[in-house]
Amino acid sequence: MKYITIILAALFFSNCESTKQTQDNNPNANFEIIAQSDYGGKETKSYEVIKTQDELNKSIEGLQMEEIAMNKMKSIDFNKQVVLSLHSGLHNTGGYSIGVENVEVNGTITYVTVKTTTPNADEPVTMALTNPFCIAVIDKNETIIFK
Repeated sequence: MKYITIILAALFFSNCESTKQTQDNNPNANFEIIAQSDYGGKETKSYEVIKTQDELNKSIEGLQMEEIAMNKMKSIDFNKQVVLSLHSGLHNTGGYSIGVENVEVNGTITYVTVKTTTPNADEPVTMALTNPFCIAVIDKNETIIFK
């Protein structure tokens, strides 16, 4: 009788899924890189979530971006999307970069994995000041956490 109870309990719990793949739990959510460059970003390291067109206008003021990227930013629907503004800060040489590697949505929380690159010690690099940045668009969510 003891074994039957154990077997029934094992069958019952084996049918329960501990993690379900739904729209609310998307480990590979969509994102779009609008602009990315090694030059023209802010001098200090920062990650910003921009929720309005006014905030966007203030944030991109002074950034060096192509006209295509500027036009894409005018068509963002802030009722459905937010803009991420990632800056690596000022560096004495080239070989640095910053970008979005992955976006994961889990309910009301969006996790953004930021990828930064630094040059290897023996790697030849541009001998110029660089300040990499990345502007990306993701779906709007209650909370956004950078990893």
